[in-house]
Amino acid sequence: MSDVSSDPCCAPSVVRGDALQAPDFAQSCKSETVCDVAFLPGMLADARLWGETLPFLGNRNAGGMVQPYFMDVSAGDSIGHMADQVLAQMPGRFALVGMSMGGYVAFEILRRCPGRVSHLMLVNTRAGADDAATRRRRLLLARLAAQQPVFRGFNDAILDQALHPDNRHQPRLLALLDDMAQNLGRDVFRRQQIAVANRPDFTALLSNITIPCHVMWGDGDNMIPAPVQHQMAQGISGAQFSQIAGAGHYVPLEAPAAFASGLLALLAR
Repeated sequence: MSDVSSDPCCAPSVVRGDALQAPDFAQSCKSETVCDVAFLPGMLADARLWGETLPFLGNRNAGGMVQPYFMDVSAGDSIGHMADQVLAQMPGRFALVGMSMGGYVAFEILRRCPGRVSHLMLVNTRAGADDAATRRRRLLLARLAAQQPVFRGFNDAILDQALHPDNRHQPRLLALLDDMAQNLGRDVFRRQQIAVANRPDFTALLSNITIPCHVMWGDGDNMIPAPVQHQMAQGISGAQFSQIAGAGHYVPLEAPAAFASGLLALLAR
């Protein structure tokens, strides 16, 4: 019998055999206290994107406990490459949480290996590809980043679009966003802009998604408008849609309790 460990659609921790099957993740999340969840960050974000949510996700009294896997996809030069990295690292079946760029990676994982995924949470992301003008602008930004004397991941215009007005001038939040961007740096920024610009359109995939799904959007996000979120949620059978007041593009940082509550409710389905 051939070795199947190199197949990303086969769980790395499960050995092929007639008597062995991958566990029923959906059932285990309802009956046990720990669920494996892959957290896929947005552009120029690292594991700290999710840090504010952990006290809520780890509270047994809140409905369960999450075993988080914070995916580092900063070395990926395409959405497909990032998806391969996640599939190679995650054990068994798992839940997916994708924020912004992480949502594109989540869609690619579902396209390649739908059987590996039990639950899906999409946060401030979209299924469609960039239009031609947006794609050109991303590729231009990638080229210009290489020429900047001093790299800046975020400027005031981007922050005005991304953050809810109530959070726009929070020193701690701004410092964290800047520190994540500086730590990842211009080379990661360039790769991620090119990867996102060249991503496929996942709209046709939506109707094939049958696992429990939650689409979450911060109502202060001016980067991805509300109609895009509604249409994406409507395209997924049985998907729940939540609009989070007082949050923008970075819901896990701007409204961590609401984010955690939505994820725990999803895992209980």
